Amino acid sequence: MHTLYIGNETYLSLKNAKSCIKELLKDGNLEYVVIDGEKTDSSKIIDTLSSQSLFNLPKVIFLKRAYKNKDRENLIPFIMEYVNSNSVNSLVLWEDQKISSITRYVKLFKSLNTLKEYNKLTKPSFNKYVKELIYEYGLSITPDLITLLSQYSNFDTERVENNILKLKLLGKEKLNKEDIQFVIQDTLEQDIWKLLDEMNSKDGRPLVILEKILTQKVDPKYILPMIIRNIRLITQAKYLISNNSNYSQIASVLKIPPFTVPPIVETSKRYDWEKIKSKYEKLSNLDYEIKVGRIDSKLGLTLFCTTI
Repeated sequence: MHTLYIGNETYLSLKNAKSCIKELLKDGNLEYVVIDGEKTDSSKIIDTLSSQSLFNLPKVIFLKRAYKNKDRENLIPFIMEYVNSNSVNSLVLWEDQKISSITRYVKLFKSLNTLKEYNKLTKPSFNKYVKELIYEYGLSITPDLITLLSQYSNFDTERVENNILKLKLLGKEKLNKEDIQFVIQDTLEQDIWKLLDEMNSKDGRPLVILEKILTQKVDPKYILPMIIRNIRLITQAKYLISNNSNYSQIASVLKIPPFTVPPIVETSKRYDWEKIKSKYEKLSNLDYEIKVGRIDSKLGLTLFCTTI
């Protein structure tokens, strides 16, 4: 059997490719070969596919990123010929990208019914995926907490599975909101706080943090409201502290978990009222300019991070 795994949801495609290999190797008496198709010379890949096993055993060959090989024009046709002619070995191909369905490469595996494509999940389908994963790990949470877990994981398939593994370590069959908040940090929320800290620091590097957030495919139009929210929390915390409110009262007014109050209060101490006012004015102007289409949201965020 020869199978091709593709798609822009690379974590899922790789995970399922490895699961396929694991199943194939259960038969035993097989030689397992892994090839980096991007970095290995095409002639060596062709030799490996063509050669017999040292002990004359069938092979399970895991070929990664062959479509990125610099000699793709020769390598891909050979792979297709190999797939059509070799019935002894099992070739599992994994591409860390989406490949057009009109290419002969993809069409071949589709005709053999061995094309496995994994693309980015919509939010509803992501929640469904998390629900299935939760069940697979023997855990139980309510639908609203599945949504919360997805949000805390930034709708990232690898991150959400790692978070579920952390929750599994609690040893509880049924999880609640406090478990999720205790075990999992909302990484995007943390990055937004880091962004503000870097902007507020004399030698800060806010663009490094902004670039990190953007590489996670977060919509710039989603980042701006989070920045506004965090500055609002800083403003409210600073005001409440000046009026001698305790942490419990601050948590109640701000409607946030009590354990998040201390770092917000500490952050608020690093801001004076003039700086907060300046931030609000610039954010308000930026929000308006983006909404009327006079400035690109990504460019606007970049300018905001470098001019304040």
